[in-house]
Amino acid sequence: MTTFVIKVLQRTQLSHSQADIKPFIYVRSSWLNDEAEFDFLTTGDHQNYRGSLKFEELRKAASELEQSYDAFFAECQKAMTTHMGLQGFDYEITHESPEQQVFKMYKCEGYETLFLEVPLRKVSNCYQLLDAAIELGQQQAQVAPVATVSSEEQRLKACTLFEYEQYVKDSKLKEAEMLKKFVLLLNSKKAHIRDLKNKLEERSPMQSKQQRISDREEDEVYGAVTQAMDLENDSD
Repeated sequence: MTTFVIKVLQRTQLSHSQADIKPFIYVRSSWLNDEAEFDFLTTGDHQNYRGSLKFEELRKAASELEQSYDAFFAECQKAMTTHMGLQGFDYEITHESPEQQVFKMYKCEGYETLFLEVPLRKVSNCYQLLDAAIELGQQQAQVAPVATVSSEEQRLKACTLFEYEQYVKDSKLKEAEMLKKFVLLLNSKKAHIRDLKNKLEERSPMQSKQQRISDREEDEVYGAVTQAMDLENDSD
């Protein structure tokens, strides 16, 4: 199994009112014997996704594009394992429906061709991606530099690991702040409900007392009218 951790630019359509903020996608890919497993973390919505792709699907895609499977596979793997993406390729996570998200990779040379499509599911954490990044960093520190790996590539990988760890820390801090605000708001709502309940309990005895006074006054008025009618009957 070969594992890679990279960062690529998320494809976006910039509108006139939209700020020029570049969203990124962190990608962990593990290439097994018959499939590739992926973990994604997007900086746009702070969401984690997971998916997998059978190599048989790559074989079908290569056949549809009338390309050699080996060449197509090698190009797809290189595009998914190159830091900041392979030149000529675009990457995005689309929301096909509220329940279904899909990672797509396009080759854009002359015309746009969909090369890769991975159905995703949301996951609650990104620990696998972070663990893989840490393991790769430790392996690079322990193994002597290979002649084929340039110092610039090593620097970019180290930079990606640092950026990712910092992003995870910032995300956790934002999550903790939001949770704190939610707890304060919830406590405020509870206090308001208790205050309303206390006021209601204070008003209930007063309303009962007023009702008794009203009933007594009504009885006195009714008795007086009845007495007056009896006196008229007696005079007859």
